[in-house]
Amino acid sequence: MEVLLVDDQAVTIQVFAASVRKTFSGAKVHTAVDLPEALQIASGRTIDLVLLDIALPTCTGIDALHRFHAAFPHVPVLVVSANEDKERIRECLQAGARGYITKTSALKALPAAMKAVLSGSRYAPEHPA
Repeated sequence: MEVLLVDDQAVTIQVFAASVRKTFSGAKVHTAVDLPEALQIASGRTIDLVLLDIALPTCTGIDALHRFHAAFPHVPVLVVSANEDKERIRECLQAGARGYITKTSALKALPAAMKAVLSGSRYAPEHPA
């Protein structure tokens, strides 16, 4: 299994990478700090899951999701964001994300969210703000 983590915060990448490795033994984790790097990494590999922050320095709003999904429509994307707004969550799911998890709930909910998205289900917070 290969997972791509896209976030510009080193601490977030470290925490999520540890969670991925704990949830999926033997998973190979790739990291990118912006969308161009993520697209480059994904183009040379078979990525099974992407954890994508939508607040990247090179993209605004959900542009990163739109652009990644356009380039790799069959790769499931789990958006990981600090934004807890219901409308933003709905917008991301309508734009092709298979799931959305808030950074405030990520440590506890990330394993279940990743498993749901990989099984073909959708995942969203139960009680977004």
